[in-house]
Amino acid sequence: MVEFKLTKLGPSHIHTPHDGGGARDVFVDGKKVEGVFYADTKRGIVDYWPKPMRIHKRGKRPISRRLRGHVEVVRKADGR
Repeated sequence: MVEFKLTKLGPSHIHTPHDGGGARDVFVDGKKVEGVFYADTKRGIVDYWPKPMRIHKRGKRPISRRLRGHVEVVRKADGR
């Protein structure tokens, strides 16, 4: 049985902007990814909005991308 340490809004291996963990940098296979809105270190998944942000022509929503690999989340030292 796997036990998870819970953060404010979920397990500790899932990171979102509003989970109460503060500002963090996300790396996939050693490369920093900007615009991340979901990261799962256990499954190796990162969802992000690429720059420049594009809007889906029919759905009127931002187009996101998914990366897979070794995911590392590091808390920013300055808290920004």
